[in-house]
Amino acid sequence: MTKPTAQIKTVKIKECVPNSWNPNEMNARQFASLKKAITRFGQTKPIQVGVWPNMKVKDGYVIVGGYHTWKVLGELGNTEIEANVHEFKSEDEAKLYGLTDNIHGSNQQLKLGKLAYELTQNGYSIKEIASNLGEEDINVKDALDLVKDEIEKKMVELKNAERENFVALNFVVDKDPKESADDFITAVTAFAKTKGVKVAKATKDINGQRETIALLSFNVTNPQKTVVDEALAHIAKVEGVSESKALEQICSQFLLTVSDLNSPKHGKN
Repeated sequence: MTKPTAQIKTVKIKECVPNSWNPNEMNARQFASLKKAITRFGQTKPIQVGVWPNMKVKDGYVIVGGYHTWKVLGELGNTEIEANVHEFKSEDEAKLYGLTDNIHGSNQQLKLGKLAYELTQNGYSIKEIASNLGEEDINVKDALDLVKDEIEKKMVELKNAERENFVALNFVVDKDPKESADDFITAVTAFAKTKGVKVAKATKDINGQRETIALLSFNVTNPQKTVVDEALAHIAKVEGVSESKALEQICSQFLLTVSDLNSPKHGKN
């Protein structure tokens, strides 16, 4: 079938006549939903009307798509309607076009469920959503239930992404590892606070065999650990040192920025 010529124009509602072959039907609930939508938003797309040689309708158009929109606008008292006027070669061509225009997909359940979830999170009720879709309440609820498990699984994954990870920081001190470790914990906690991060827990593990080595451990979230790992890898590559040495450099540089501590207590790496 060759594509018929068409032109969008505003025509009189009374000039449009329903066809006798339209297979598309709406129940009362669906029609009420359409009427509610058009009342609120107006006509959102043109109806499809046609003319062809020797058609029975004189001085008018035959509706081949959008009959229910035309009916709603008529009931609302409108006298004009926006229409896409097609020039068909025959009535059969108009019928084929009408069938194509009336192809509708059913609501895909997962997409409907996700849409319903988003809207209910924003305060809309299942009844309101169903009313606007022209669906039964139970259909919307079933679709919503279908995606709940998937959404809850995603929420668990997001929560796990923020779980705490154990990170050990090593630094070298001149004397008294325990006192230096205490000072370092204080410094780290104070610095974290300035960045809006709370250090919920910090523990010490003093190496008794090597008095100049103190070990400090604390917990960070996955995103924070990623930043630390990237910084270590960058310094190790640029300086040509191991990641443990890079970690010592980071600790050393950090300690130098803490002005409220006595820097002589902390040795260079």
